[in-house]
Amino acid sequence: MSDLNIILVHLNPISARLSFWIDRSKPQAFGCLPDGLPALASIIEGDMSSAVTPHPAPYLTAVASYLGIDSALLEVVSPAIAWVETPDTPVAIALVRIMTTDLPETGAEGGFISLMELLKVPVVERLLFRKAYECLLGD
Repeated sequence: MSDLNIILVHLNPISARLSFWIDRSKPQAFGCLPDGLPALASIIEGDMSSAVTPHPAPYLTAVASYLGIDSALLEVVSPAIAWVETPDTPVAIALVRIMTTDLPETGAEGGFISLMELLKVPVVERLLFRKAYECLLGD
């Protein structure tokens, strides 16, 4: 397990439509790259400001390569919108945005979903997607 997971979003600059990337390479779709969160994961509600937060920049090349897109299209919105407790260690959740007008075509097994389709991912990830929404568009 990585010490950092990434939520990948696309925010259309014209319509403000927000879409979330979900990976469908496993039986249960997931939204936290690279491999989803374990079943026992939970959001840490306490103050994690003293924790060392890994910066997502080194991970962007791998994410871009997996998706088959140019890494220059990825922008870090927040290096840690939340922390998640896992059986192994706390994991930071970074928010990364694809900076294109239209949804990009990807070579990965997955796709973009709207807010209305969030029931396709585990509950903890839905809560993280909500935090991503609030980070980008407000309450």
